[in-house]
Amino acid sequence: MHVFLIRHGETEHNVAGLLAGVTDSRLTVHGVQQTKCLGKYLAAHRNLRFTRIYASDLQRAYMTAEEIQRHQASQWTEERAPDVVRLELLREQDFGSYELVPWASRRAQQPPDPEPSSFRPQETAESMALRADMFIADHIVPLSASLAANEQDSRSECVAIVSHGLFLSALWRTLVTKFHAETVTLGPNVEVLGYGRPLEYLPSWSNTAFLEMTFHPTPVYPSARTANEELTAPARSTLLPFAGVSLIVHAINGKDHLMDLKRARGGIGSSAYDSKQKSLDGFFKRPKGGAGAGAS
Repeated sequence: MHVFLIRHGETEHNVAGLLAGVTDSRLTVHGVQQTKCLGKYLAAHRNLRFTRIYASDLQRAYMTAEEIQRHQASQWTEERAPDVVRLELLREQDFGSYELVPWASRRAQQPPDPEPSSFRPQETAESMALRADMFIADHIVPLSASLAANEQDSRSECVAIVSHGLFLSALWRTLVTKFHAETVTLGPNVEVLGYGRPLEYLPSWSNTAFLEMTFHPTPVYPSARTANEELTAPARSTLLPFAGVSLIVHAINGKDHLMDLKRARGGIGSSAYDSKQKSLDGFFKRPKGGAGAGAS
């Protein structure tokens, strides 16, 4: 089973440096170009055929996922591309009253003041972990069941999960703690993480960057039944759900698809994307019929 954890394209609030957790931020023109590069790279360059595509129900995530789907449909015409499944579970952290506050401001870094009646606290790390746990239990564990049983005729799954930077980090941390420690490894093309932190804590995702991993059947280790005692994540079931599966990480913050992408000049690339705008040329086109056309 092949799994990609993908961050959405660049948004207007990314450019502005604002905290936009559950705020439905729009993609920028550059962000849309990022999603197109990603979709083309995964379908045409990597020749990947996705069987399932999940996305946060916020537009910056599901529009990124829909671009992946469009390229899948054009690449694999003999079979219908999977629908994008929008899930509230995959939303970004809710920043509460800090929504749309500059992320670098003193207010965003100060401890919350619960006194004002209008104050809304931000979502806790525990709440995000619970959402991640629910998503994994509902959508990933069932797919791995046949893999753990080593069923030869089981369908090869390729799964795209499009979400947000902070939630993807929570999702990864929750996922990796469900494996026996000895069964999670880095692939040969992944640089050793040199910042002294455990594998659960990865660098942040760039826009449209992805964490790529594969699940493989593996012998169940004798200590798998007690491995949960060593985990720092919230207590889960007494058995590791991926005890019969190993995990190999092939890319961290993968963004080869962005190698040749340049931002449009003059502030155009950073402007909010308008779906009615078919191409960048539209910013410079003159109305038909001469200088006086359209005047009334």
